Amino acid sequence: MKRSICATAGAFLLALFLFPSTAFSVLYIDINAPGGKRMPIAVADVALGRGDPSLSRGIPKILSDDLALTDLFDLVPSTAHIETVTGAHFSGRPLSFPGWKMIGAEAVVIGLADVRGDLLSLEMRLYDATQGTLLLGKRYTGTPDQLRSIVHRFANEIVYTFTGVRGVFGTEIAFTARSGKSRGKELYIVGMDGKDLRKVTDNRSFNLFPRWSPDGQWLAYTSFRTGTPAVYLRNVSTGAEKEVVRTGGSKAPGGFSPDGVWLYAGVSQGGNSDIYRVRVVGGGSEKVVEGWGLDVSPAPSPDGRRIAFVSDRGGSPQIYVKTIGVAGETRISTGAGYATSPSWSPAGDRIAYTARSGGRFLVATVAPDGSGSREVTSETDGDCEDPSFSPDGRSLVYTYRKRGYSALKIISLDGRRQRTLVSGLEDAGSPAWSPGR
Repeated sequence: MKRSICATAGAFLLALFLFPSTAFSVLYIDINAPGGKRMPIAVADVALGRGDPSLSRGIPKILSDDLALTDLFDLVPSTAHIETVTGAHFSGRPLSFPGWKMIGAEAVVIGLADVRGDLLSLEMRLYDATQGTLLLGKRYTGTPDQLRSIVHRFANEIVYTFTGVRGVFGTEIAFTARSGKSRGKELYIVGMDGKDLRKVTDNRSFNLFPRWSPDGQWLAYTSFRTGTPAVYLRNVSTGAEKEVVRTGGSKAPGGFSPDGVWLYAGVSQGGNSDIYRVRVVGGGSEKVVEGWGLDVSPAPSPDGRRIAFVSDRGGSPQIYVKTIGVAGETRISTGAGYATSPSWSPAGDRIAYTARSGGRFLVATVAPDGSGSREVTSETDGDCEDPSFSPDGRSLVYTYRKRGYSALKIISLDGRRQRTLVSGLEDAGSPAWSPGR
């Protein structure tokens, strides 16, 4: 859910002394280098003006946890820190950079927090410990309950400074799961760090297939709460809803166009299922894909020119790609099994999907022309399903199932990093990663 920050002063100070003035392509960390060098970084206890003393260590804990998730940084343990940061370091006193270098830090983060009633002020700085130069400075104001969101924003700035790629901290994953003893399924949202889990719907019906709007303000989903399946849009901040697709039998949203004007959906009528796109405002619709058999799960490309979808026109469900408005489709999934659940990478160069192989479901990716198929994750004792790309294209969230157990997991695209995001909820599935913040 997008949380507003009362006032964020753009860049308090941004200096890139280590980058050539003629180009910004020289980066500290190459995110595409397998097993590349990690940046040793120290996140110091935050100096505190007024407020809860726990903030001094609470703020760096949030920031350190974020950076640890990237596999791009080595966090220097706080027990090794030999300098205490004070308010004077924000008014002229220099840090002891030789001391930070001595404990192995190549970068240092310091902060100054102050809380007056419902107003939080936080200044954060990132230094190059080798050169003793300021790389990044930001000053944020907000309310105390926006603290995590603010720290996530600064973590994203750190990642961008060292890689040139925006971080994904503060993004969220929507998914479905059973609630209590109900037979139905509800929508849930959880932060990409596994925090702030919350239930979005509570109607004891079947609520399925959540899909984010490009601005992160709305979730499209199918609900059976009236007895007849319909596709709704729900504002994740206010809870306001509106129905957008009621015609036809079964129906499921597949994704929004990049400009948010259209919502794509698979709609069944007369025993057949075709793909439509419906105007979010106004409700007008048009058929995009039709033919014999079932056409479902449309996923628009990031540039809006193509869609990936699932069709059984060849005898078993497979992934196809179609240029919108142009006749013909191209099958891109391979093998004699079947493939479902396409998800485009933000760059549009890969499509993740679920494939059945050897009696198990696994997650694979393929280029939009069908070339370069490769497996990302599989398990010998369970199934991996329903992949969804992160906004930076470096990770996938997916569903893991085995013998009555389900969990959501996040894996890096190269398969080197994996962690459990959510477990303990019954029949969790259909994860969808929100857009970047």
